[in-house]
Amino acid sequence: MRGEKMSRGYRQAPGKGGKSRTDGKRTAGQQDFGVPGSGGSDPYSSLQDIDRIPTSQGGQLEQPRGPHVHDPHITGQTIGKPTSLVDSRWKVTGQAEYGDDIRLPNELFGRILRSPHHYAKITSIDTSKAESLPGVKAVATGMDSVNKFGVLPVTKDEHAMAQEKVRHVGDLVACVAADSEEIAIEALSLIDVEYEILEPIHDMEDGLLDSNDPIHDRGKYHIGESNVQKRVFQQFGHTDAMRKAKFQSKSDWTFAGLHHGFTEPHAVVAHWDPNGRLQLYTPQQVPHYVHRALSAVLDIPMHQINVIRTFVGGGFGGKSDPFPHEMCAAILSRKSGRPVRINFDREEVYWVNRGRHPSRIQMEVFADEKGRIAGIETDALIDGGAFASFGHVTTYYNGVLHTSPYEIGGFHYTGARVWTNKPASGAMRGHGAVNSRCAVEVAIDEVCEEMGVDPMTFRLANLLPPHSRTITGFRITSTGMRECLDEVRKQSGWDNKFRKLPFGRGIGVGCGFFISGSGLPIHWDPENFPHATVHLQCDMDGGVTVHTGASEIGQGSDTAVAQAVSEVLALPLDMIRIRSRESDTAPVDLGSYSSRVTFMNCNAAIRAAIEMRDKVLKAAWEITGYHPDALVLGDRRIYYKKDPAIGISWLEAVHKAQADTGSLISSGAYRTPPMGGVHKGAAAGLAPAYSFSAYVAEVEVDPETGFVKVIKAWAAHDCGKALNPLAVEGQIIGSCHMGMGQVLSEEMRYGRTGHLLNPDLLDYKIMSVHEMPEVTPIIVESNDPEGPFGAKEAGEGP
Repeated sequence: MRGEKMSRGYRQAPGKGGKSRTDGKRTAGQQDFGVPGSGGSDPYSSLQDIDRIPTSQGGQLEQPRGPHVHDPHITGQTIGKPTSLVDSRWKVTGQAEYGDDIRLPNELFGRILRSPHHYAKITSIDTSKAESLPGVKAVATGMDSVNKFGVLPVTKDEHAMAQEKVRHVGDLVACVAADSEEIAIEALSLIDVEYEILEPIHDMEDGLLDSNDPIHDRGKYHIGESNVQKRVFQQFGHTDAMRKAKFQSKSDWTFAGLHHGFTEPHAVVAHWDPNGRLQLYTPQQVPHYVHRALSAVLDIPMHQINVIRTFVGGGFGGKSDPFPHEMCAAILSRKSGRPVRINFDREEVYWVNRGRHPSRIQMEVFADEKGRIAGIETDALIDGGAFASFGHVTTYYNGVLHTSPYEIGGFHYTGARVWTNKPASGAMRGHGAVNSRCAVEVAIDEVCEEMGVDPMTFRLANLLPPHSRTITGFRITSTGMRECLDEVRKQSGWDNKFRKLPFGRGIGVGCGFFISGSGLPIHWDPENFPHATVHLQCDMDGGVTVHTGASEIGQGSDTAVAQAVSEVLALPLDMIRIRSRESDTAPVDLGSYSSRVTFMNCNAAIRAAIEMRDKVLKAAWEITGYHPDALVLGDRRIYYKKDPAIGISWLEAVHKAQADTGSLISSGAYRTPPMGGVHKGAAAGLAPAYSFSAYVAEVEVDPETGFVKVIKAWAAHDCGKALNPLAVEGQIIGSCHMGMGQVLSEEMRYGRTGHLLNPDLLDYKIMSVHEMPEVTPIIVESNDPEGPFGAKEAGEGP
């Protein structure tokens, strides 16, 4: 919600109130600037990177295999066609096994004892009564595992259970495994815990103050005497000059925290097999991070652990962290010698949280009299809750991801993330970008209001040029931003509606920008290890099994990877099988978050498929006598390019290749290319490609009650290339649903005493089908030169 003032924007009827231009005329529709910002058309823009313009578009960047690196491998098999998800039949028939569906023989029921206090020292724990209760097989406390873990190597501040202090209501204190859930619950009531209550921090402003008893012990990355977990200072361009610009908009924002609202609560099953290896079943977005955390917490090597990802009933970032309950299940199973399951109720899901950070943002946007965005100045205070999670990255993203898609003269950002005694915030759809994006887009509208110009035209006049760098140094390899704005303008009827609708009804526009994966992996050196790896194995019948560690969480990643392999090998999709569940058999992958899977895993899959394709073509050459360059794949055949009647079956070539080598396997890996540039802040926000989007919403506001109703929305998304248009459209609509939910109904509400008031789906108001307006999804394809078949992120960015 807004602090200082509300946007005057479009609440007036035409000609009623508001500021006028200096020439006394109001504007609507197309507005011509005398000397506009480059608008993406100035070939001499200082932000343009001449070295990155490909030869196919008049530049110097060598692309020996055509306008796009993958063009020679497009067979027309599946890419660009609406495709049902490869796991859809499992789901619609009820055969998909989610976390709560896993059943192992002789398993126990685990439950967690949680703190009733916001902040307290644990002075003693007595578990003897619980241990003596019939049916209880194991009880564990923080002393059963003292090693720390965390999603980022630099911020490991979590334990399986509290060691000396509890840091929020719902923090883990102890856990129990018993023959039944009822016995486990009773056992929790028999654990005696004595606390020394400490003064909690509920307001993020208080986290900036010096403290004699900080929420976490001061370590290498702790800031001074306060509870500040991370500070970021960034300055680019002409910041002194921007403050002298004629037009300015200054505003204060307060954003509530949000939860992901996924359907499936957290669940885990742990089991130590007869060989002493841990088998852990969990619905996770990043099994590899769980794998690492389990190794650290249990103090055993990673090869003694097999993490098995079940079907995931929604994530949106909320299942990206390794979680304490996963550690608890493993500890209880080891102590009891039997499998242990832990299922959360909905309230526990909110205690774990990791949702969107509450924040307070001060935003200033400056524009000159020629219609150029002179600069942006942002100060963000971010409430991280009790643990670090992805907070380092969040603090950077709040700054660098709202400078684009515009060409701006200067940028100054200060950000601070503080620990408070609330459930931890983390990564949520549009990670780190949503709140600041909202603030900057409204600020741009206010500048347009002050100037008296059309906000659509103003945005078009200030777009980044293609093949450029953002003011923060991120390279733009492709952009369809102008096309996105043109499409929503045309399809919404903007020129006939802006300032022309009846009183109480208006139309507005906003833009979006987001990463396609992170340029730097979290856990290892990108110079030595890839971001994604895919293995292929061709079976005796010619079918191909794909081994990937990427997590299918409902977004369609398994389908996209299968499509990539199908396209290169010219095989029907039903001949491609995906195996992505177990860490024992899947190559390492850094997870489903930051919109990285399509870009990185599909690139790896294409490379693996090309390697297999080359082996099969070599075998066909030996049979037919025709060089691979003269052969074409299609319809399960390999035939001579000049005479399709001459050729052999796919299976015949496969058997020849298998006879020569004993097997037919291949591997492909992807690492981001060198990106150059001068970055401040560990290059957070650096990505191999960026998506662009534009949105128009027609809204009705009741002036008596303030009730807001969205009539219809139009959303255009530059996804590079829609590998599966059906999935892309679904992602666009889903993104609009979550965005509207944040604006209109969703928030985690805390009372005066700091208690969360709505930890359930009754009081946490997610928009239902009855409130959701019609959304028109519009796909724009800019064909990124480095994306898989031109694809990049779709539907996450705000």
